[in-house]
Amino acid sequence: MNCFQNVKYGVSCREAAERYGVEVNHCGMALCPFHNDRHPSLYVADDHYHCFGCGEHGDVIDFAAKLFGLPLYEAAQRLAADFHLTSDKPPSAAALHAKRIRTEAQQLRENEQLCFSVLSDYARVLRSWKVQYAPQSPAEAPDERFVEACHKLDETEYYLDILCAGDSHERAEVVSYLFADGRLDKLKETVNGRDAA
Repeated sequence: MNCFQNVKYGVSCREAAERYGVEVNHCGMALCPFHNDRHPSLYVADDHYHCFGCGEHGDVIDFAAKLFGLPLYEAAQRLAADFHLTSDKPPSAAALHAKRIRTEAQQLRENEQLCFSVLSDYARVLRSWKVQYAPQSPAEAPDERFVEACHKLDETEYYLDILCAGDSHERAEVVSYLFADGRLDKLKETVNGRDAA
C-alpha cells in the first residue's frame, strides 16, 4: 500500500481538520480556512470536504495540501507523520471493510444532519420573509420573497418533519432529492445571502 492509500484509509478528513485547528460542529460544518468565512460554509465529512462558499473540495490529502501550501505527496507525508501511519503495517482487509461500512453509515447521518441544518435555516428565512415582505394593501404587488415564502414554507417544513420522524428510507429520499441538481447548494446560497444582508 502506498503513502496516498495509507493516509486515505488511515485518516479521515474530519480528523485532519480538527487536528489542524478547524472547529467542526456536530453537523459537520466549519468556518472555511480557505477564504474569509463569517458563517460556517465548509462541510467536512470523513472522506471529503466541500466549501459551499468558495467551492474548495477534495479528500484529506487535498485538504492538507491546500491548508499548508504543499504538493500532494508532501501533504500525504505530513499526514502520515502527524497521525503516526507507517507503510510497513497497512490496515488489514477486515479493518478496511469495517471502516468503509462505518464511513458509509456516518456519511448518511452527516448528510441528513447537513440537510436538516440547511432546511432549518431556510425555514427561518422563509418565516421572516412571510412577515417582513407581506403586501400592505390588496393593490400592492407582492414581493418575490413573500411569494417564495408562501410557496416553499410548507414544503420545507414537510421535509424537516421527515428528517426528524421519517423512517430511514423516507429520510434517504429527502436527502437524495436535496443533493440532486444542486438544490441544497441553492438553499444554502439563499440563507447565506439573507444572513449577509
